[in-house]
Amino acid sequence: MGNDTTAVRLAPFTLGLPVRFTHTDPAGYVFFPRYFEMLQAVVEEWFTQALGLKYADFILERRLGLPTAHTECTFEAPCRLGEPLEITLYLEHIGRSSIRARFVGRVDGEQRLVARSALVVTNLEDGRPLPIDDDLRRRLEAYLAASGT
Repeated sequence: MGNDTTAVRLAPFTLGLPVRFTHTDPAGYVFFPRYFEMLQAVVEEWFTQALGLKYADFILERRLGLPTAHTECTFEAPCRLGEPLEITLYLEHIGRSSIRARFVGRVDGEQRLVARSALVVTNLEDGRPLPIDDDLRRRLEAYLAASGT
């Protein structure tokens, strides 16, 4: 990325995820494990849209992973089939080989969930953590500064 304007423009990053039939249980509420799939979708789109680094290239070309080492979620109210869920990613910390992110899910401005995750940069060949390289660190720092978190 030649400059950091993309990160600045899209911070904090929000992804709209309409609640689909495939997300829900027979009662029409989001089945809780599906939220974790949604959080992964937010991370992938955040990389691509806000950090200016295609997530697929991070995995397939750089041969780096970003697995979740820890996650926790508080479900404040259920989400239902057809609702327009939006999840915002706030970067809270950049470590040597990991980042901490907070996700806030809202429907029409009403907070429905808050999650926190620790994601670790790893070598896909052996699964070991790697220091965040200068390119990714620069993108993360620009996002953190732009989002004011």
